[in-house]
Amino acid sequence: MAFAQTAGSQSGPRVAALGWACAQTILALGVVPLVIPEIERYGRLVVEPAVPSAVQEIGLRSEPNLELLQSFAPDIILIDPSIAAAIPRLKLIAPVETFTIFRPGGHPLDTARRSTLELAKRLGVQSACEAYFARFDVAMAGYRERLQGRGGKPLYLVSEIARNRALVFGPNSLYQEVLDRCGLKNAWTGQSGPWGHTSVGLEVLAAIPDARLVLMTSRVADVEALLKASPVLQTLPSLRSHRLTVLGNQFFYGGVPAAERFARLLAERLPRESHEQG
Repeated sequence: MAFAQTAGSQSGPRVAALGWACAQTILALGVVPLVIPEIERYGRLVVEPAVPSAVQEIGLRSEPNLELLQSFAPDIILIDPSIAAAIPRLKLIAPVETFTIFRPGGHPLDTARRSTLELAKRLGVQSACEAYFARFDVAMAGYRERLQGRGGKPLYLVSEIARNRALVFGPNSLYQEVLDRCGLKNAWTGQSGPWGHTSVGLEVLAAIPDARLVLMTSRVADVEALLKASPVLQTLPSLRSHRLTVLGNQFFYGGVPAAERFARLLAERLPRESHEQG
């Protein structure tokens, strides 16, 4: 199922997207922004939806080129909360909307849906948003059905492995809600930071011996070489028993499109047998 509409109506407001989460979301709704920051890195790390060739580069996410932005004369500027300090300067160019996914005590996927609908109303694409949500819900039900019978063993969701530490995702992450909807268990039940992840020693990943390690990055070019280079990794029960699944890059600061990509890759790559690699 294709989620991102490759072209949207250009009769609406001229939109500048200065963050990846807001850019990813409006692309999924069929709205093509004038500009996106760090387009090449977006293609590697966010991956979906793809950025159309007509979209222009606007500099760094942390430091967009304001002079170039002004030259595009946008009607509205969308930002992620990370550059909220720039709002006073951005408002001199155009009205600013902040796209929020993570709120204290909130549920990222629910928050993302609400934020997406609010943004769709602001951009005049509410009907496209409702259709997108309908496709998303049907797809998620399909992924849950495909993953039936694979939820017996918990999963450690890990993005980064550096030296003897790993970035693991916990109960307040975007991925936890996907696991819940798909009937899967998160092996990490400890505390995690406001973005849903925390750094732990690799030995922590041995706390549940029958868990599976899900590596959510393509930045580890050679998984086998990584395992050989780390004596601690070699001791993990999941890896000794070949319970490793590699999903490729996941944008864990993303919203509904990021949740869909994670669920789809899980359904495609999580093996049926607990001792298999996937």
